[in-house]
Order: sequence, then C-alpha cells, then structure tokens
Amino acid sequence: MSANDTQGGAKEPSSFKTVSGRHAPGRRKAETGWVSHHQGLVAVLMLGTLLLASCGGWAVYLNSKIADVPRVALDLDEKRRPQRVTGEAINILLAGADAGDGPSIAEAVEAGEWPAYAHRSDTIMVLHLSANRKEATLVSVPRDAWVDIEGIGMSKINAAFAKGGPSLYVQTLEAFSGLRMDHLAIIDWEGFKELTSALGGVPVYIPEDIYDPSQKVQWTKGEQELEGKKALQYVRMRYGLANGDFDRIKRQQNFLRQTMKQLLSNGTTSNPLRLTGAVEAITRYLTVDSEFSNGNIRGLALSLRSLSEKNVTFLTVPQARYDTIEGQSVVIIDEVQTSALFQAVANDDVDGYIAEYGKEGVLGDERSVS
Repeated sequence: MSANDTQGGAKEPSSFKTVSGRHAPGRRKAETGWVSHHQGLVAVLMLGTLLLASCGGWAVYLNSKIADVPRVALDLDEKRRPQRVTGEAINILLAGADAGDGPSIAEAVEAGEWPAYAHRSDTIMVLHLSANRKEATLVSVPRDAWVDIEGIGMSKINAAFAKGGPSLYVQTLEAFSGLRMDHLAIIDWEGFKELTSALGGVPVYIPEDIYDPSQKVQWTKGEQELEGKKALQYVRMRYGLANGDFDRIKRQQNFLRQTMKQLLSNGTTSNPLRLTGAVEAITRYLTVDSEFSNGNIRGLALSLRSLSEKNVTFLTVPQARYDTIEGQSVVIIDEVQTSALFQAVANDDVDGYIAEYGKEGVLGDERSVS
C-alpha cells in the first residue's frame, strides 16, 4: 500500500448483507507488478450483454454461464438514493477490480468483513442505455477525482471501493453523479486478458511513435493487434501521454470501442471456439449485484441486439484542474459542468450537452487516440 492510500482517516463499514447466488470461482493470483495497474479492465462488462445478444442459438449454454456469475447484495439506504429514471432507460455502474490474494469480492461481502485494499477499482465507468436501447453513453470518472465519501471524508473516489466495498462504491457514485445505479457489474483484470486472447487480438491504431518509461514499452505508429499482456500495457499507459490519466481514459474507451467491433464481427459470432472463449472469459471473472438476475441479463441482452459501437458516445467527467492535497495528486472536478453532463445523460440529451460545452471530453475517432 502506498503512502497516499493510507490518508483520509478511513472508517470501514461495520456490516454487509450476504451474497445471493454462488461463490465466485477461484481467482488466480495476480502477476507481480500488475495488481495496481488495471485501468480499462471493466471494458468487457458492456461487451458481455452484447455478446449474449448475438448468440441466441446457445441459450442453454449461455443460461448456465449466466447462472454461475456470483452476486453481491448491496446495503443501501433507499431513502437517500436518487429517484429511478422514468421509462425504460437504465444505468449500470461498472468497476474494474483486481482479484487480490484473499477471498473473492463476493466471498468478502458474504463474510461481512471487507478487507480494506484487498480489492481495488481504479477504473470507474457509468453506462447509460437509452429507453429505446438504440443508443448508449459511457462516462468515465477519473480514479483521482477528489470527492466526499461517507465514513472516509474527502478522498480520491477510488477509495470508496477499496476501503468500503461494493455498497459504498455505489453509494458514492450515486451521490457524485445524481444518477441512480440500477445495477453494478465488476470484473477483474484477468478476465480482460483472457477476452482479448479469446478474440484473437484487438486491432488498435497508434497515431505516432511513443515511449512508455514506466512499463518500458515502445509503441510504434501504425495498426497493431493487441491481446493479453500487450493489451493491458496499452490501457494502463499513463507516463509519456500528454494529459496523463485523462489520455489513459481515452485509451481505455478506445480499446473498448475496438473490442466491441471485434466481438460483434462475423469472425467472432460465427466461430464457436472463439465465441466460447469470449463467453467464458467474461463470465468467469464477473460479479454483479444480487438484483441483476439471469432473466434481467437475458432481457437486457436481447434489447441490445441492434446496438453497435457507432451508437455509443464515450465521454469523460470534466476537470477543473489538477491539485496536490495532503500529499496526494488529485483531480478537482468541474462541478457545474459535471452536473450538466449527468443531467444530460439522464435526459438522453448528450448531443445537447456537447453542443453547449464542446467536444473536449468526447472520445475522438479511432485514429486520433494517442
């Protein structure tokens, strides 16, 4: 644990509700040096529902895989939560988390004792699906956003999950965004590696030669097929990028977009072996909330069968500035613009938000991401 992680006077929640469903399958120990660098791993969560929607002929197989996904019950005060969005629109809070060395996330919640920093979530995304399911918006939240977390105080937003677990994570993101999170989905980084390998790699364009001094990786301009460790190096890169974490978020979003393309291509959906590998990679390392039933997942998958990456808008929460507080490098969020962004998301009017505030936080085309 770093010095930064110990700051903030964390007060750990005293109780958790029990898990509903099976225990998480055994997780493999994370490779040395990768545990705290899993940015972008949550990308596969959104892809899971799209994959299920494309495989109607495998109903029995898919049902068994969905049933094996462990669930966690969330302990939230309904009186303090935002109102549900009217109509059929839905918000899903996504988390990329490392497996850690101890019990799985589901097992930790069931035991009622959340081990602080045993599981981290440095990748935070809010997925909004429009009522007609023809459009989607994915909003990334910087892990270093400086916010007020109940029981902890002012801290980096990723401390909500690391110190408090899934319930505090949902509570914090609902307070931050003003949106009610209808569901929670968590995946660890091992699943991300396996998915990219199962797909036979994901094509990504590197617009210019660039060196990552932290990972000691030289990226060469041009098209590259990324999978496994190389894919993780792409989404975790921060040093060497002009805008640090914000450029890393763009890489995460870009890789998600490219993975969606690959996942929905005929080369995947018509290849039983590749399809099986993708399904297993997603479900083996996935954890969802206890109200996200098998039927909910199947229904959502079917409703998304016509959604493509072209209908997904990727944005990042706007920042006011970088700062150093209590020895920590943090991101100060532009509260007014952030409020406008999430209100636009709730109203399915992201185009109106972009017209007013510009495209600075909007992901550019696939050949422009550093």
